[in-house]
Amino acid sequence: MWSAAFSPDDSMLASGGNDACLRLWEMASEPYEFVRFPDHNESVYSVAFSPDGNLLASGSHDNTLRVRDITALRVSGRARSGVMLNHISHVYSVAFSPDGLWLASASRDSVVRVWDVSDRDTHRLANARPLGLIGHRSWVNAISFSPNGKLLASASHDTTVRVWDVEKSKEIACLIGHKDAVTSLSFSADSRLIASSGKDHSVRIWDVNTQHELLVLGDPHAVMHGIAFSPDGKYLAMSGGDKVVHVWGII
Repeated sequence: MWSAAFSPDDSMLASGGNDACLRLWEMASEPYEFVRFPDHNESVYSVAFSPDGNLLASGSHDNTLRVRDITALRVSGRARSGVMLNHISHVYSVAFSPDGLWLASASRDSVVRVWDVSDRDTHRLANARPLGLIGHRSWVNAISFSPNGKLLASASHDTTVRVWDVEKSKEIACLIGHKDAVTSLSFSADSRLIASSGKDHSVRIWDVNTQHELLVLGDPHAVMHGIAFSPDGKYLAMSGGDKVVHVWGII
């Protein structure tokens, strides 16, 4: 399994893995799988719900981003509608903006694409032209919107973290410090900090406004895979190749 995400009301869990299926689990007293979408052709790397819970997106090794209208899911057990959106290569990460107006996808083709999903119309989305955020020189491993919705950050195999103003389709910062591929990133709850982890065995914390690196953490014996700030911004959790979850207190 590569990715999992809770629905906004915590009633469902979506998961994607090497079996090319997107599965939805009912989070009742005894969780169980109640819907399966077998429409991808290869591994599902990333899944995300829209903030209102009406859309479900997934990115796959099959070079596609799929978006489904799941408003009737509990009644019919099916998506009301769906659309397949293409990248040139594998789609590693998908994310909705906090206001639900944008859906971003990151790919091995080195491009971050941003789709307007403000009207929740998957039929219109099929013919929509996305914004292309171009700047990375190698594949993009992870993306994240800032909690205030103003910025989008992307982490790449080119060792950089780039920060974008989505509305202006403009790169506003290139954070340089990692010595190898950057694999994961996370904004703090106040959108002031970005934490990034990479194959150089480090976790780096950046000030978004000044674009300065504030702190370097890590384990010299472990590749860092995933990273996340706690909702209150007091803690930073990281998973690594050493089979340990590390948690730091953030002042």
